[in-house]
Amino acid sequence: MKNSIKMLIAIVAVSLQISTLQAQSKINNTGVYLTEQDYKAGKLSYVLAAGDKMHLNDFLDGKNVSLTYQGKNIKLAKSEIFGYREGNHDFRFYQNEAYKVLDTAGFLLYSKNELAQQGKGPKPVEEYFYSVSTDKPVLSLTLQNIYKSFPAENGFRYGVQSNFHQDADLIIFDNVNKQYEIKFLYMEYKHNANAQHASI
Repeated sequence: MKNSIKMLIAIVAVSLQISTLQAQSKINNTGVYLTEQDYKAGKLSYVLAAGDKMHLNDFLDGKNVSLTYQGKNIKLAKSEIFGYREGNHDFRFYQNEAYKVLDTAGFLLYSKNELAQQGKGPKPVEEYFYSVSTDKPVLSLTLQNIYKSFPAENGFRYGVQSNFHQDADLIIFDNVNKQYEIKFLYMEYKHNANAQHASI
């Protein structure tokens, strides 16, 4: 009996270690999402190991991602792949630009560093974007764009008008609930719309 309990404890401990290692390796992987379906499934291609490298060629609007993968040089057109993962962040390519995925609940929020004139010279400023889904265009996160992008979702649009007064308000993050306020508003609208539909 004691041996079987010890064996069970050992199996549980090993299982926990393996699942922790798998979770850590998934989080810290760097690789390429070839398609939208790969991104949704979390399936990376060209997962980089020690000695492998990825160059995004952002300078002068580079159109390719260059990889040194298992000793081979590989070029992938940004227009033909969905995006990539670096560290624990996902990025989507849209018109050869990489956008960091911030949130995917309901619709996607992105950020991107862009140069803006500040003081004596240009400095990187974080700008915010969104897309209604992964197969839709990436647009600047503005009140006007949000209003136009959700024409059939009146409750959400009216909520945006009531709760957000300038574009910068759209990216307010609620640290208590750990979510963007616009996402809370959207998910609340969807929940209420579904509840109303179910009661009919």
